[in-house]
Amino acid sequence: MIINRKKIWELSWPIILANFSIPLVGLVDTLIMGHMPSSDYLAAVALGGIIFNFMYAGLNFLRMGTTGIIAQYHGQKNTEEIFLGLLRPIIIAIIIGITLYICKNIIFELSNYFFNPSEKIMEFYKDYLFIRMIGLPFGLINIVFLGWYFGIQKTKFVMVQLFIINFTNIIFSIYFAVYLNFGISGVAIGSFISQICGFIISIYMYFIIANPNDFKKFKLKTFILTSKILRIFNISRDLFIRTMFLVFAQAFLIKKSSDLGVNELASMEILLVLFSLCSYTIDAFAHSAETLVGNSIGSRNKKELKSSIYLTFEMAFLFSFFIAILLFSLRDLIIFSITDIEPLRKIIQDLWILVIITPPISVLAFQYDGIFVGSTLVKEMRNSIVISCLIFYIIIEFLISDIINLKYLYSCFLIFLILRGIILFLYNKRVYSLVDG
Repeated sequence: MIINRKKIWELSWPIILANFSIPLVGLVDTLIMGHMPSSDYLAAVALGGIIFNFMYAGLNFLRMGTTGIIAQYHGQKNTEEIFLGLLRPIIIAIIIGITLYICKNIIFELSNYFFNPSEKIMEFYKDYLFIRMIGLPFGLINIVFLGWYFGIQKTKFVMVQLFIINFTNIIFSIYFAVYLNFGISGVAIGSFISQICGFIISIYMYFIIANPNDFKKFKLKTFILTSKILRIFNISRDLFIRTMFLVFAQAFLIKKSSDLGVNELASMEILLVLFSLCSYTIDAFAHSAETLVGNSIGSRNKKELKSSIYLTFEMAFLFSFFIAILLFSLRDLIIFSITDIEPLRKIIQDLWILVIITPPISVLAFQYDGIFVGSTLVKEMRNSIVISCLIFYIIIEFLISDIINLKYLYSCFLIFLILRGIILFLYNKRVYSLVDG
């Protein structure tokens, strides 16, 4: 396989379009709630959003682990394990999704204990949480399919799946929340219906490329092979720990913002939505790195590995500066589109310089995440996030606690991103060692 800028762009452009649609859902939810009578609606969506981020991101090992494993089997041309490598995590996703739905009351009580919202916010948040939980099992199956399509380099299938999920989410959310006047419940209904739509399209696309011989060759003994299942759980364990610390960082931002006031909480939600818009688009090159690095390691091709790492980095940095220029040029248009609540507009305007520099600052962390996912070097990913998160927590809780404000909070989040990239850079030689000898 030839690795060049054209190949990387062919893999990346569908992901850029698809990933851009992901935070659009959060943006539309923010737009709908941002035009409600008070900030309580937006605050409730912020709390609900962080809980679902916690669950989906915490369980994103189902996507990342699948991508890394499948990409390496793809490089080895091991068709049997490419098929079984989809089925195993799907079973795990179903079990986890149903279990979490059953435990929705416990999740609600724990989140209330942690965030301690007002009675009004709690009421809105409960409706949002319980309705969205219906779609959780389907959502987890969808992210397994997503990882599998990444691993076999079917990025156009990724684009189709995410477009269907996210644009049906937007359409149904607007329909139920605005036209039927269901408010925050309507936004939640749109979310769970979209996950069902995504499940249907994922199954349909699988059968477009499925090899009938995969089903004929299926052997239960091979499917439940202990070493293969243990590999999934070993990778999943470290990715789960890594992601829990990542989501904790954002949850901690939300918690500290809520301590400052409802406008600060709503403003931080807007900042994180804007961060998502930037990160999901830049992350396309990290996803390309995942599949190219995994494929190169599977085929033990050091030249392809070097090209995959260097060129995806180069293109990601260039794209991040392009996004930063757009943010600089479109400041007022973006802010005025997001909310018409004047105090929120003022807060975001004051912090806009931090929004502009976020894309270039975050590239190193994103790209190395992609490289280490493709390498399945997940312990290193775990270590980097734990160290970065602890430093992030110490700075906020002990060094600036007396002078804390929204600007300092978000600046600490940027420091957290920088530290993640630097620590993974120090582990870089371990990636190349996988193809040596």
